[in-house]
Parts: sequence; C-alpha cells; structure tokens
Amino acid sequence: MADYRPAAERLYKAMKGLGTDEATLIDVAASHTADERLAIAEAFAGLYGDTLEKWLKKELSGHLEKLMVQLFKGRYQMWAQYLDDAVRGAGTDEKLLIEMIFLMSDQDQQRVEVEYRKLFNKDLTKTIEGDISIGHWAKLIRAWLHAKNDAPANPEKIADDLWAAAKGAGTDEQVFMQVLANCQPDVYHQACDAFLRKYRKDVAEVIKREFSGKSEKAFLAAHYSLFDKRQSIARNLYLSYKGAGTDEARLIRQTVLFSDQLRGQQLVEAYKIFGDVVKDTKRDLSGKFEKAVLAVWGLS
Repeated sequence: MADYRPAAERLYKAMKGLGTDEATLIDVAASHTADERLAIAEAFAGLYGDTLEKWLKKELSGHLEKLMVQLFKGRYQMWAQYLDDAVRGAGTDEKLLIEMIFLMSDQDQQRVEVEYRKLFNKDLTKTIEGDISIGHWAKLIRAWLHAKNDAPANPEKIADDLWAAAKGAGTDEQVFMQVLANCQPDVYHQACDAFLRKYRKDVAEVIKREFSGKSEKAFLAAHYSLFDKRQSIARNLYLSYKGAGTDEARLIRQTVLFSDQLRGQQLVEAYKIFGDVVKDTKRDLSGKFEKAVLAVWGLS
C-alpha cells in the first residue's frame, strides 16, 4: 500500500513559517491523481492533527486557493458538491446542473450518489427530480439519471429515427430523449456518422435548429458527451475561456473532475477543434493560477 505521508510532509513544509511555496503545492497536486490527492489529505490530517483544507485556505487566496482546496477534496465528493450547489436554495442553477449531469457515466453516477448521501443525507436522483421543472430539458435529465443504456445496437435505424423525429413541422422530442438517454456511446457515434452520410446533416446542427433555450443546451450537452467524451470535456474548457471574461468557476470544476481523464497531448488533440489549449490558458489566466491549471492538466 502506498505511503502518502512524504507528500503530506512536502505540503506542510511548503506552508509552515513565513511565506508559502506555491510551486511545491502545485507540483504535489499535479503529480498525483484525484484518489491519491484525497489519500494525501488524509495523511496530512493524521500527521498534523489539522485538515489540509484549513491550511490551504490560510496560506492561499483567490482562484488558486479554490482550485487547490477542491483538488484535495476528492473527485466524487466535489462532483456531489457541485450538484448540490445547482439545486440548493430557491431556484435551480440549470446551467450548472446541465454541465454536471451529462458528463456523468453510469459508473460515475453510482459513486457520486454514494458521496452525495454521505455529505447531505439525501438521495441524489430524488433531490434533482424534485427540484427541476417539466420542460424537455428536465425530462432529459430525468431520463439520463434512470438510463439503462439498453437501446438496440442498430446505428442505421437510430439515424433514421432521429431524422424522422426532426423533419417536417414540429419535433418528436421523445425520440431524441430515448436515443440520448439509452444509447451506448460507440453506437451513438456510429448513428451520428450514418445520419451525416444519409441525410447530409450533422446531429448537433439539427438539435440547434429544433430546440431552444435550456432544452437546446441540455440536448447538445448529452449529444456531445455521447459522441466524444474527450472532446466534450475540451469543449467545456473552451467555454470557460470563450467570450468576455473567463468563467473561472467552470474552469476549476472541469479541472477537478476531468484532468485525470484527459492529460497532456490527449487534451491538446481533443481541444484542436477549438484552438490551442495552452495559448488560450496563457491568454486568459496569469500567475500561479495559470501555472497550476497548466500543470494539473499535464500541459507544462
């Protein structure tokens, strides 16, 4: 069994006394996986009788503090926290909920549900279902949470069904919902290829034409996640940088949840459709926060 006390000791030495060695904190975070970082935090508490979170909050500030604290809390614990943030209080943060739900695989959902019950003593699925409305976007979320991924593995028929649901006056949203909620990713990708070959249309463009508002965002998020999970993660990073100002909260969430799954050159390749991820990161960020984001994604 790995001993994480040396890493915990490195963190302690980087923070004790006058000044903080942020470079060491970043190096420890970037050189370990999410599960390892959680073990380091537990080792820190065992060695020093205090939480690593408390020390990080005392020694750091701003976006770097938020990133480092969340990185050492554990991936699924943070995923559960983000989902609770989306449904807590009056009103639902639909944008955050859509971002968090549709990148969640069946295996992810099982682990997030366990962490959610530990943290909040509530059932995740019931909490979300009780908080959202009855629009098409909300129905898709409910279907996704209960998905069995047992749709027939017939890409050609799925392509035909989607075309029939979209053509003419009005859209048969139920067909899109059933396909997105119950298709295996490889089958869905083949179905999208067949759709393009047969009807000279891209499924994403059809969704943009047939849906609007929150439903468009939800159906597109589900489509992108199924079609290419890596590119969907890259897309979320791109959306963090796109437009006026940087969405640091979104950037931190994506870094905490997915930097293990898509590192270094893999991220560079997935991001190519949107531009140069290193250039975009350096353009939008600065200082130690920039260095931390690049390091954790394996880009430095």
